[in-house]
Amino acid sequence: MTRSIMQRVWPRLERGAMRLVHLVLSRRSVDRTEALSRKPCLVLAPHPDDETLGCGGLIQRKRAAGASVHVTVVTDGAATHDGDEAQTLTRDAVIALRERETIEACAILGVPAEAVSFLRLPDGDLGAHGDALAERLADTVARVGPDEIYVCALADGHRDHQALAQATRDLARAGRLGGAELREYPVWFWDFRSWRPDGLSNKAGFVSGLRAALDYARTVPVHHVSIAGLVARKRAALDCHRSQLGTYDGEPDWVGLPDAFLAHFQDDREFFFDVPEGRDP
Repeated sequence: MTRSIMQRVWPRLERGAMRLVHLVLSRRSVDRTEALSRKPCLVLAPHPDDETLGCGGLIQRKRAAGASVHVTVVTDGAATHDGDEAQTLTRDAVIALRERETIEACAILGVPAEAVSFLRLPDGDLGAHGDALAERLADTVARVGPDEIYVCALADGHRDHQALAQATRDLARAGRLGGAELREYPVWFWDFRSWRPDGLSNKAGFVSGLRAALDYARTVPVHHVSIAGLVARKRAALDCHRSQLGTYDGEPDWVGLPDAFLAHFQDDREFFFDVPEGRDP
């Protein structure tokens, strides 16, 4: 098989592997739509758009039930499309754009602008600001006083996501979440690169990554919320994040998130992983 063919084959195999992982989670997950749709919550998003990708349906259900929802975006989102020489926007303009997109998206989901906050910590380097992150998170939790907290999954293969998830778990262990129930939502979990170890051949990396992803999917405590009937509004909210979809007219060369990746967020359910206080799942 030629090199060019193989270069096309491996990405297809990896996308298929993640569809299999999705299927395993779907079959294992416990439906907690009613239980998780009524309590006030705080959604912690590492970047603008993660709140919609991971929790867009849950947010709609909570708001329809009259529960308050606060969204806090932790990084400033400025590193999007870093290295793109064709970019014309300044760093400050990118930050302002992504915050506008988030407010627009949250409004569609039913969250008013006054319930959306931005911590503006450095995008791409969150782990280097651990003390500031912990204090800002604790302050946010104390201000909002949520019954539940939703944060990106530690299993996400992105360093900012991992830093935020770990910081939130550490606060839970320290008793600094005010008794709120903590759950994680997958985002970059759905990208095979989250599972493939570095330094292996395509074949070895595929086998190792698939085994790790399936092992996790078979053991993590997982619940789901049905978002049947809510997917169209979730997609409309996601469409507000034009900078991430490659549809922002001001930067026509920006590339958007792949359709195969976005498909994981347009299913009729959203997944959440329980994080029992004091231990990792």
